[in-house]
Amino acid sequence: MFTHLFFDLDGTLIDSKPGIFKSVIHTLREMGIPAPSSEEELNPFIGPPLRQSFKTLFGFSDHKAEEATAIYREFYGREGMNLFTVYPGIPGALETLVSMGLSVSLVTSKAGIYASKIVEKAGLSRFLEMVSGCEINGNRSDKAELIDYTLQKHGILPGKEIVMIGDRYHDIRGAKLTGISSAGVLYGYGSREEIEAEKPDLIIPSPAELVDLLTGSAG
Repeated sequence: MFTHLFFDLDGTLIDSKPGIFKSVIHTLREMGIPAPSSEEELNPFIGPPLRQSFKTLFGFSDHKAEEATAIYREFYGREGMNLFTVYPGIPGALETLVSMGLSVSLVTSKAGIYASKIVEKAGLSRFLEMVSGCEINGNRSDKAELIDYTLQKHGILPGKEIVMIGDRYHDIRGAKLTGISSAGVLYGYGSREEIEAEKPDLIIPSPAELVDLLTGSAG
């Protein structure tokens, strides 16, 4: 049975797509770059570290990715971060998991200053023992680094009784690199094919199944 649960934020606890997409489109316009014709083309942007997403999706150089990140963060911190909804069933699931004695933490590639504000506004902070995010300058944005950082803050060693729960490939890869268990959710921004290809220890189809699958009580 798991003792420590590390949850991703975007696509796992909240649907933050509207605010992220609006911030990306604003950034591209400010830089004189045409936005994609379909917002669905921006789906791969969500999840990985911000600078990495700008480089991968738009082919930006390091310098251009830094410029884009600064524009994005100014708009996101002012407007975009407030455009989210909590997935139905998430507050109840977290409350149940905590009541069962499990340690619940947030481990996200989003900047920690934004992540803390978002979970507070979402009413989820009371369930979280710890919030781990990257620094504004991009340090500690890799998922494996974030997991290691969270383990150190908890004062625990990696083990299979600790699980990273997320909706994208980097969540599962980060868990495997650090020697903890992994769980992929199918209701977020990663496709079933993406999640299954990474071979996580658990696949969670919906928020309603979080508690049963994470506590081993699924029938």
